Amino acid sequence: MTETLIEVRGVSKTYANGVVALRDVSLTVAKGEVVCIVGPSGSGKSTLLRTLNALEPITHGEIHVLGEAVHDPRTNLNRLRSHVGMVFQAFNLFPHRTVLDNLTLAPRVVGRLHQAAARERALHLLDKVGLADKRDQHPGQLSGGQQQRVAIARALAMNPSIMLFDEPTSALDPEKVNEVLDVMKDLAAEGMTMCVVTHEMGFARAVADRVVFMEAGEIAHVDVPERFFGPQAPPRLREFLGQILHG
Repeated sequence: MTETLIEVRGVSKTYANGVVALRDVSLTVAKGEVVCIVGPSGSGKSTLLRTLNALEPITHGEIHVLGEAVHDPRTNLNRLRSHVGMVFQAFNLFPHRTVLDNLTLAPRVVGRLHQAAARERALHLLDKVGLADKRDQHPGQLSGGQQQRVAIARALAMNPSIMLFDEPTSALDPEKVNEVLDVMKDLAAEGMTMCVVTHEMGFARAVADRVVFMEAGEIAHVDVPERFFGPQAPPRLREFLGQILHG
């Protein structure tokens, strides 16, 4: 039986001003599964992703990640987050530190990894994302695509069980998108459990095990890519995909 690493049950999120961001959302993600979350702006995609490691509090429902009740005040969030890597739209690298320092800091400080071991892991990951020759440079010396690949390597440096991606290519020039998607495809092929909020439908079609369509804070449709992108998809989903793919 496949192990469930993420379980979202009846989750709702309402802001103090009354805006409802999530409405009774339920979703599971199995070990080794790649789930892509798509939908129009303001549909709750990023909010849902951020609830998975308690960056966003919830109003109702339950979320369990790696067997931990995420929004239980007794849960050690720092420990949980050390097992859940997250890559944002913005690269969030430390601009005053070298690429190598960016990768070794958390494993040393949070993971208590010896400096030599942290350095060895960082160099391996930089080679994995094709940036071994950039280890002594600072983020400002890199292109956007290179910075995002460093951000992915930094998240992987903590040896996470799950990777969360919040529109990781949306801030990139079009010609830099594929270099980031290629790294993500390699991760998926290696069996990494991934939740990816994305507008890259080609990536979702090629890599996802399931694709989730969100609208107005709800999960409107979930299916495997073959059917999700096929003619049997619901009319509203076909309309959305038409706008994205041909608009």
